[in-house]
Amino acid sequence: MTAQILAAELGNLIQDSRRKNTELKNAAEKSLQDLKSLPVTSEAQLSADLSRRPHFISPFLIACNTHNAKFSSTGISCLQRLSVSRALPRERLTEILEALKDSVSSSQDVQLKTLQILPSLVQNYPAEVRGDALATVLQICSALQNAKNFAVSNTAAATLQQLVISTFDRVSKEDEKSLEIPTVTEAPAEDRTVSIRPAAHDALKVFHDLNLLLTGERPVFVRFSPIPSTSTLEVIEATLSNHAKIMTTHAEQIHVLRSLLMPTIIRSLSDRLSFPITLRIVRILNLLIRNHLTIMPSECEIALGLLNHMLDPEASSSWKRALCLEVFRGIYSDSRLLLQIYSHFDEQDGKKNIFGDNLASFVRLATEKPAVIGLGQQSSLPANRGDGKDNTSDQAVAEAGALAGVISGPMTENSTGSHAAGISTQWSNLRTPCIEHLDKAEPPAMPETYIYSLVLTCITNVSESLAKFVLPLTVHHEAKSKRKNKSEGNSIPEREQTSPDPPSRRLSRSQSFRKKTIPVNPLTLEEHPAYAYIRTSATLVTECWPAILATCSTFLNAALDSDYYRALVRAIQKVTQVAGLLVLSTPRDAFLTTLAKAAVPSNMVMANVASPKSPPPDHAGSRSSLTVDSLVSQASQALDRNRRPSHEVNNLPMLGARNLLCLRALLNLAIALGPTLHSSWSIVFETLHVADLVMAFSNQGGLRTPVGGARNDSESLSEKIEAETSAVQAAARRLFESTVDFPNESFVEVLQALCGLIQADSSTAQSGEQTPSNTARPKVLHQRRLGSVSGMSLSTEANSRDSAFALNKIGELAGLNEDRLASNPPYESGWDVLVRELVRYSTDDHKATATRLLAADILCRTVKDIAQLSVSDEERDEVQDRILSALQVQISSLHRDDSDNDVYADTDIRIHQIALASLKSVIEHCGESLVAGWVSVFDSLLSVFASDSHSIGSSSGSDPSDPFSGTVQVVSKTLARTAFGTIQLVCSDFLAAVPDTSLSTLLQLLLKFSCQQEDLNMSLTAVTFFWNASDFLHARSDLSQLPTIVNNTGEKESMQHVIQRRAEEGATSALWLLVLMSLSIVTTDRRAELRNTSIQTIQRIFESYVDRLSRDAWMLCLRSVLFSTVEANLSVQSRVRTDSSNVDDEIRAWNDTTKTVLASVSKSIALYLDKVEDASSFGNAWADLLDIFQQYFDCGSHALGAPVFDTITEVLSRVKNAHSLGLASSLKTATVWTSYFERRELWKKTPEDNQEAFIAYAEAFKAIYRLIDDSLKPEDLIQMLRNLEACVIESDEVPYSSDVDSMTTLQTRVIECLSSVRSESEGLPQFLLRTLSNFATLPYTGNTEKRGPTFVALSKASMSLVQTIVLKHVSDESIYTDGAFLSVLTSLEKPIREKYLWHREGKPPTIWQKATSTAVAILSPTLPQINKLSPDPLKSLWAQIIAIINGVTRAQLSTYPPTLLKDETFDIDAFTTLRSLTTHPLGSPSLPDAIRRTYTRNLFETSLLHAPAAGEIPDLIAAPLVDLYKMRLGRTNEPVSTFRPNMAYACLAELFALVAHHDGSPGERPTRIKLAQAAAPYLILRAALPLRTYIADHPLRGRMPQPESQRRELLVVLRGLARLESEPAAIPDAEGVRSRYKKHLHRLYPLVVRAMKVGRGDAEVFGELAGLVDLVGDEFGVLDE
Repeated sequence: MTAQILAAELGNLIQDSRRKNTELKNAAEKSLQDLKSLPVTSEAQLSADLSRRPHFISPFLIACNTHNAKFSSTGISCLQRLSVSRALPRERLTEILEALKDSVSSSQDVQLKTLQILPSLVQNYPAEVRGDALATVLQICSALQNAKNFAVSNTAAATLQQLVISTFDRVSKEDEKSLEIPTVTEAPAEDRTVSIRPAAHDALKVFHDLNLLLTGERPVFVRFSPIPSTSTLEVIEATLSNHAKIMTTHAEQIHVLRSLLMPTIIRSLSDRLSFPITLRIVRILNLLIRNHLTIMPSECEIALGLLNHMLDPEASSSWKRALCLEVFRGIYSDSRLLLQIYSHFDEQDGKKNIFGDNLASFVRLATEKPAVIGLGQQSSLPANRGDGKDNTSDQAVAEAGALAGVISGPMTENSTGSHAAGISTQWSNLRTPCIEHLDKAEPPAMPETYIYSLVLTCITNVSESLAKFVLPLTVHHEAKSKRKNKSEGNSIPEREQTSPDPPSRRLSRSQSFRKKTIPVNPLTLEEHPAYAYIRTSATLVTECWPAILATCSTFLNAALDSDYYRALVRAIQKVTQVAGLLVLSTPRDAFLTTLAKAAVPSNMVMANVASPKSPPPDHAGSRSSLTVDSLVSQASQALDRNRRPSHEVNNLPMLGARNLLCLRALLNLAIALGPTLHSSWSIVFETLHVADLVMAFSNQGGLRTPVGGARNDSESLSEKIEAETSAVQAAARRLFESTVDFPNESFVEVLQALCGLIQADSSTAQSGEQTPSNTARPKVLHQRRLGSVSGMSLSTEANSRDSAFALNKIGELAGLNEDRLASNPPYESGWDVLVRELVRYSTDDHKATATRLLAADILCRTVKDIAQLSVSDEERDEVQDRILSALQVQISSLHRDDSDNDVYADTDIRIHQIALASLKSVIEHCGESLVAGWVSVFDSLLSVFASDSHSIGSSSGSDPSDPFSGTVQVVSKTLARTAFGTIQLVCSDFLAAVPDTSLSTLLQLLLKFSCQQEDLNMSLTAVTFFWNASDFLHARSDLSQLPTIVNNTGEKESMQHVIQRRAEEGATSALWLLVLMSLSIVTTDRRAELRNTSIQTIQRIFESYVDRLSRDAWMLCLRSVLFSTVEANLSVQSRVRTDSSNVDDEIRAWNDTTKTVLASVSKSIALYLDKVEDASSFGNAWADLLDIFQQYFDCGSHALGAPVFDTITEVLSRVKNAHSLGLASSLKTATVWTSYFERRELWKKTPEDNQEAFIAYAEAFKAIYRLIDDSLKPEDLIQMLRNLEACVIESDEVPYSSDVDSMTTLQTRVIECLSSVRSESEGLPQFLLRTLSNFATLPYTGNTEKRGPTFVALSKASMSLVQTIVLKHVSDESIYTDGAFLSVLTSLEKPIREKYLWHREGKPPTIWQKATSTAVAILSPTLPQINKLSPDPLKSLWAQIIAIINGVTRAQLSTYPPTLLKDETFDIDAFTTLRSLTTHPLGSPSLPDAIRRTYTRNLFETSLLHAPAAGEIPDLIAAPLVDLYKMRLGRTNEPVSTFRPNMAYACLAELFALVAHHDGSPGERPTRIKLAQAAAPYLILRAALPLRTYIADHPLRGRMPQPESQRRELLVVLRGLARLESEPAAIPDAEGVRSRYKKHLHRLYPLVVRAMKVGRGDAEVFGELAGLVDLVGDEFGVLDE
């Protein structure tokens, strides 16, 4: 390409200079000859050849020197192309540069092309373009920068910057190969000279000249033309930015920086220069400070001092101050640079306090214009500027927090004026920082608050940088053991002891799920490589925190928007955390106090606030009012109370979003600093306390109505408050969780701080004076304590509200530290303090009910939590004694004054209930190891019953038929429930721990709870616990004496008395019988729940003692207990169904009871069968039970049939074989099973859902078939399978379910049954195939009279099973001859044919896809067997196979389904497989020609891509080629295309393949000829259709293109006809023409000729038609006549 361009340019030069410049013409002709003589093999080779011909560029140099615009443009263009290709001769580069220098004054086009050459020269010829040549290049570029044209000047400036950077790039490469390149000269450094290499020398000279230009001196190396100072500064900045490493490592460059550049910058900072110059000077200074502070410390000190000086409003304009602050903002964002500056200057004697002075200027700036930043008493939102921005949500938050003096200062009426007071991201920021305005000649217009926003950002960056450096150092990296020892030894260096040490003191850490430790003090890391910076950071915080705090405090009281306020709070939090981690208590407490003050409203002196009129919120729960629910209620109540008169609520304080933000920051700090806070915990807890009080008042008093448009933002207000509240709650939760890892001393400090709040409130309520705290603590919030507010009405309810906060927090603290309280001595862990305070408070009847309950709940909850802990055996007794004694103190203190009074106060009952619940929990975890105290436990439980209750089991007042009847009175239903929970626990887990003499009392307690009428659930549970008692008793008794006890008793009453007496004596057998007798009474009770529970309990008791019973005893129990229960239930069922007064609910309840009875019988029998090896003795009993089961069928209820079949399944599943049960009994089971469907008429009388019954019916078949499959006759088995088929067809719809994607349970079971049947018996394969074929078509032929299953999933499963059975019996001729296989194919063809007409397909694969896959799978192995059949079945099967193939290729579509392309691909793959399977067998002479014609006709119809016009297609069966050449009328409308074009083309290709000649074995020839003869007429007609369409329509279209689909079809057909070599025997010879393989062209020749006449303007179609005509001429020969 380069050779052609150069040749063209040389030709132009020759032509243009023919008469004007002979020298140019001659030189161009010679160069053109040289170019043509070169062999052009590649671009690289051409470049190398041209670079070796120095005279080749002569015409281009001459053209540049002519100063002719046209010649110069050509010459420059060619030189530029040659330079890029490295084709310039190196020895003539000087001449080239001179030519370029002469072109500087040429036209704009030449100048721009000159600028394009320079970078490529420097890049491609680095060895030649250096020294003077490099100077010339830079001189040319600088000269072009002075061009008048703006585009040329800007391009030259950018090119100059690129060239200078490229010069320094050479230095980088040279440094990498420093050992290979010798030095060339020496250059001055600071106090010496250094040897430098060529590239470094060039870079030094260029950079030196740039600095000389900057100072106004004449450059030495490069003769720069006068260029603007801004451009020079930009080049210097780009150099420093891209090659900072070179400037740092090369001494000669450092010398230039210190001797030229830095003095110029320092001088420029003091001068009053223009904005563009000053901006670029500051940008360069910023780079030097960031990258070269260490090599120029003195210069940077001066420069930073000047920047500090420029912050003075009298010293600089606002834009200069902004530039300085933006520089400091970037410096402070780099922690390394910040500490470097402080260590280099502030820490050094005799150096300027750069950082300190800067912070001092920040303090002055913050208070410079108070009105501008909206300075007030509290933080506020900036005044709305009225610019249409959406800030009403934040305004609503401020107003909801009481605008006048709560969150914001006083708001004036004209706050929406032109002046915006406050700092906001909406108007206090610049879109582009001032330091980035390189394209501005004047400083940008800056908001008045921009300066203050920068100060705020600088403070934020300082805090972030300090935190980024210090925080990672506080993480432990030692091994676990070392970390623990170190944290315990050095955790709290300033710990204050709150109590004298006991003689023996053990420091034990509680186990933490977070595994936290006390943070490391970075100042102790003396071996750390950054230890010097650590000390620097500590010194910085110590010396500079007052200035930081002063600045932050000022902005805390300013008008800030949400973003700035959050950033400010985060900055304070970071500084506080750094101070705390460095163990700097003074700055830490100062910042904590600042946050605490900002976390609560400023008007907490509530002297004028009346006592709340409404009762305080209930504090009985475990949470204080400082929760999400209570905090968010501020916003929600505002919506309901916004119409309340303002004079009622104007003075009420409340927490706003900013208060909550500060509160969250305070909590996060407490979490981070943890045990290092010591006495400063009071700051945190008193702040939380005050916040809780504010919440209580605001919830009672309501919120102030927002003004103006803020009322419409109440929803936004609620969302903001809710978000902040959630964050505060999470932080508070994390705070208390962190105490788990505290040492004991630190934990006691936290606990005493919280208890101090309760003590203060209690003493205030009694004497009105505040009790001093035990430990010294900061009183930063003492003026906000409720007790110290003068004039405040202090009622008991108010005190309860105050105490609730502390109680909740004490409870939370104890709950998190229960391991500490359990594993440490009580005086050390704080247990004594905790119990004493909580018991004292809960038993004080002068306290409010809510807080008394709360205190009791906290103590009991703590006891329960400690009981749940895992303690060592040595500590267990001590721990149990400790917690149980606490509960004893709690309960005894409640009733010590009213022991003779049976009337208890409601509060005492509630506290009693809490204690009982705790007792239950303790027994739950200590029951097995509790060796003493059971008397006290039972006495506590008996206390819930009234003293005048009847004695259960006594004969007086009892029903003779129910010896255990009696009345039981409970003191309180609630207490009874609580006590019963303990009974549950004992009966479930700890019966072994109960003494034998107390067991009768325990059973009596169970009977009392069973007989009480207050709570049915309690009675039910008591019945179930008889099972526990039975398990316990039978394991300790000899049940072999059971028949003796029964035989020795006479009447029923005497037997009951004997059992009762023996039970009181401790006889376990009597106790066990007493359990059964008690349960037997309930089996026919009117309450369904109770009777069902007793039945289940009896069954469980049998399960527990079945191993202890002999065979005789077992059979006795079976017939006397279980069978009797079944017969009784049967008689009840008969009665309730004949009694018309019984409602449906009662019948359903009895049905459930029957199900329970039969399930119990089946499980009991199954247990027995599992026990014995010989079940023959059970055969007769089973036959008798089957007779009872058959009587259930006479009720005509599926609800009764289901449990009967479940019982049969359960019992038979335990029988090993039919002989072990008895063959007669086994066959009788099958007979009874089959007889179920003989009651179909009875089912119609009471319609019921049959799903459950049919499922059980199918499961029973599996169990029966397993036993007697060898004994069943085939006809009996077929009858049983017919019943299963009827189950599927007659099944009801499953409610709230669908069988589209997956089968119903019934369908699954039936399919499993059919799969399990062994099909080797005569007639079974055919029956199974027909049944499954019927299942496959059920979705299409299901019952439409009633709503039922869809059978979609069943259809797919049936196809899979059909495939399995067919493959298993593929060689069985009977499945083909009796029509079974034909029914299979017919069932598969229907879903395939109706693939898009049937829309209920389910999950993939769809029914038609599954049918297609199944058909392909079974045809492959069965086709060889099918071809061996006699003509009649053979014809029927092949007709169905052709129908399947037709269904695969076709799709009846009315719309475009989303899966059409995927479905089409699936069908094409299936068709391809079927075609490969059926093509050869289809040509068999044993098949009639009609089948082949049907197949090819289907292919023809499917291959049509466009719907033919009426009458266009002849009779395809009788005469497909009639009127082959008849033309229809032309039309120009868009044809309707098929939805499946790929399938159409596949069928068209198959037609071509069938007609094509194949060279095969002689045996295959007849089959191919048969197929070709059947397909040839349809192929000729198919090919004629697009030709006739083209002939008719093309003349009407004119120049309008043929539709794309028609055109593609025509071309495919034409090309297929050209390629086709048709079977000679397929198409008859035409008269007068002979041909072998192209007879199809003769039939279509007239249409081809006519198409050529109309298609002469269509080159592509005409070419294909002409090719066909040529084939006709080559192939055909006219006979001589």
